[in-house]
Amino acid sequence: MAFFYAVIYLPSRYWIGEDFDSFESLPVEWRVGLVLAGSVVLAIIFSLLPSRLHKVGVPYVVERLNYHNGNLPIWNAVVQFFSAAIGLISGLSIGKEGPAVHLGATLGGYLAEKAKLPQYGVETLLACGVAGAISAVFQTPLAGVLFAFEVIFLEYRQQYVLPVLLSSVIATLISHNLIGPLDVFSIESISSVSLSLDLFYACFALVAFIVFLSALFLHTQKSLWRLSGLSVWARFLFVALVTSVLAIYLPEVLGSGYLSLTRLLSGDLIVYSLFLLIIVKTVLTAFTIGLGIPGGMIGPTFIIGGLAGIQVALIFDNNEADMVLFALLGMAAMMAACFQAPLTALVAIIEMTHSSSVIVPALFVVVLACLLMRVFFHQESVFVERLSYMGMSSTVSPFQRYLRHHTVKPVAEDVLFLPQYVPIEQVKDLASSMIDYVVFKIGNEHHLVRRVAILDALSKLDQGPQLWLAAEGDSVKMDLSLALESTFVPVIDEPSSLEQMLGWFQKHGLPEVLVTVTASSFSLVSRNRLDQFLLKSDQ
Repeated sequence: MAFFYAVIYLPSRYWIGEDFDSFESLPVEWRVGLVLAGSVVLAIIFSLLPSRLHKVGVPYVVERLNYHNGNLPIWNAVVQFFSAAIGLISGLSIGKEGPAVHLGATLGGYLAEKAKLPQYGVETLLACGVAGAISAVFQTPLAGVLFAFEVIFLEYRQQYVLPVLLSSVIATLISHNLIGPLDVFSIESISSVSLSLDLFYACFALVAFIVFLSALFLHTQKSLWRLSGLSVWARFLFVALVTSVLAIYLPEVLGSGYLSLTRLLSGDLIVYSLFLLIIVKTVLTAFTIGLGIPGGMIGPTFIIGGLAGIQVALIFDNNEADMVLFALLGMAAMMAACFQAPLTALVAIIEMTHSSSVIVPALFVVVLACLLMRVFFHQESVFVERLSYMGMSSTVSPFQRYLRHHTVKPVAEDVLFLPQYVPIEQVKDLASSMIDYVVFKIGNEHHLVRRVAILDALSKLDQGPQLWLAAEGDSVKMDLSLALESTFVPVIDEPSSLEQMLGWFQKHGLPEVLVTVTASSFSLVSRNRLDQFLLKSDQ
């Protein structure tokens, strides 16, 4: 994450100065030139890349989690890294948080794959990567944990909490030491909040404004998703044209917008129409993301909410302390409304201010904004809406989840591996064995027989010599291929979950399979035993 910061901010500071997000300080020709250059470079990159590498961002993480067992290709993360960096450096209205989530999730999935963890281990490390990314960006460890559950998994999973918390705390510590304290918003702790009726009247007005902005943000993106069939050049140059015009007349909308909010709170920036800035920033961010620019929307929505809070505070003639409070409330409400992540939004504000005094008004605006978005606009998280538009589900069924959280061990049976020719003494020893199945090889094929069937064949020696007897020197052996009928059984690597095992049986239609445990040991998994396990679990 520190490297991602360096790639983004070092070039920006070279051109702009210490305030890396201050694109309005650049000459007009520089602002327009950066936007055009960045859009053209992105268009070139994406026109040369295969379409499978175009998928990036938070919706892609959820898609891979639900449909591909959390397997996130490395090259998509590489594309996300550089494309997001190019977009942020050039001043496009995107954020870095969504790309950070993609990178963190990919790292977690990669480590799980290398460690050959079962499916629940993959999901745990993926959640660790997501929480660590958010924690590193905002330095809010608990909010990072809640983000992973509310936005990515869409449910709270108790068994993942401890490792995800540990990952989040470590990411925050590393971020703090490598990057320094991220006082992005320059907001001091709020000592006390007076819970008056005037405050809640203003909060209600803020909620109405936030719901309007959230609906505008979501519906603008939805209308632009229909244009995904256009070429990359057409979509990206359209973004470049619109952003370039705004770079001339309203440069404060460029970039993520952190600096504009900070300057407004400190009084260093006076915008002739704050309301216009809010509307344009909302539409431009939705426009940019909706047409496929590979950036994040978490940070910009945070900023839009903060600006909306300041606007409401100005309307109600509040003082500077109240402006800070309403900026915080706007951030929380906007994040909660757009991503349906109420606890993440609430905890993030508390962690950023190091104060619990904002809990009551924050709860009011967060809960009300979420409810209004669901009841009146029937809107889920923007990421869920994106997946629904693509015909995909953002969740898995309880049955799938149950299968994913179990390995094949509960349905696997031990087997004895014997050579094709077995000494008679060793065959007799099978009578004392507790293992029911024996596997032997004929050529390169594995064959399965029951232990009792071998003992039954051995008992026929009392009736006289058998065709399966084979003499090698002083040793008499049983040829298992002649002694009894065996069943060919395929060998596969151990699946990461029962879901994969069930999928294999459904695809191949075979009753049994050998699962490789180590290079020289196997376990037998049968469809009948798997069905019995699932029926028993339903009772």
